[in-house]
Amino acid sequence: MMTNQISVTGDSQTTHPEYENKRQLAVRLGVSVRTIDNLLVRGLPHLKLTRKLVRFPRAAVDEWLAERQVRRA
Repeated sequence: MMTNQISVTGDSQTTHPEYENKRQLAVRLGVSVRTIDNLLVRGLPHLKLTRKLVRFPRAAVDEWLAERQVRRA
């Protein structure tokens, strides 16, 4: 079962799914599905529910990406 997480920013509320599929994640990050496949090999957090069904926990993916962000001095 997929639950929703509500983020409150100012006066507006935005609903984001707690888990995303590969296509949703690719759209959110502005990359191709092939890039998501490549990131999986590099350790992108995911849940493999069946042989073909993979879901990505939004918070864990955001944290994983933040840890790998290049910081310039």
